[in-house]
Amino acid sequence: MKKNEEFYDLEQKIRSLPEPDYDKKFTKETQDIIHENLIQFARSYDKKKKRTGIMKKISLGLASIAAFVLFAILIIPTISLDSNQQGQQGKGEPTVDSNNDNEEIDQNESEENLYENAEYGFTFTLPESWEGYQIVSDSWEGIGADQQQMENGQILLIRHPAWTEEKPRQDIPIMIFTIKQWTSLEKGEFHIGAAPIGPTLLAQNNEYVFALPARYNFAFLEGYEEVETILQNNPLQPKNVVK
Repeated sequence: MKKNEEFYDLEQKIRSLPEPDYDKKFTKETQDIIHENLIQFARSYDKKKKRTGIMKKISLGLASIAAFVLFAILIIPTISLDSNQQGQQGKGEPTVDSNNDNEEIDQNESEENLYENAEYGFTFTLPESWEGYQIVSDSWEGIGADQQQMENGQILLIRHPAWTEEKPRQDIPIMIFTIKQWTSLEKGEFHIGAAPIGPTLLAQNNEYVFALPARYNFAFLEGYEEVETILQNNPLQPKNVVK
């Protein structure tokens, strides 16, 4: 029989007994003894309950310590082994990787491609993805009010290396004007194409003006957004031409 069942049976037997008349059958001294015994039993039960709680806490603490010791036994040797291996790899004569700085410089240089045009006096910075670009020559024509050709000049197209006839990509067009031509264009003495707006100025040097054609990207070819991003970073830098 389990302990709880034994206590339950005992409790039922006690409850079945007739309730005594404490005042008649027990003297004052006997009642005091019974009261004292009940107090001692209560204190003993309370201490036992506290002792059980303390033992549980001690058991949990011992379990935690045991887990930590097991962790240390399993992990620390592995860490020590890795440290020793790294120490052995580091032994020997000290070496200086003289290529580190050069590699960083080379990487920075390879991130950009610099196109330089000595004839017209400018440089144009391209991203790394444009490595292997091509320069294609084209021309522009200026039409006067009488619809007669008045001026003409060159357009340089910087072409992405992935450009093909079957799948063309957006070029970077650079119109080249003499300073005189640009002044005449600004005065409205001639216009280029049917666009109601003229070319956009990029830069100029002592001889030439460099501009972006109006509506150059209205065909929305592949890569036109990339070209817009490139142009936003002022990639064209002019240089004075010495003749």
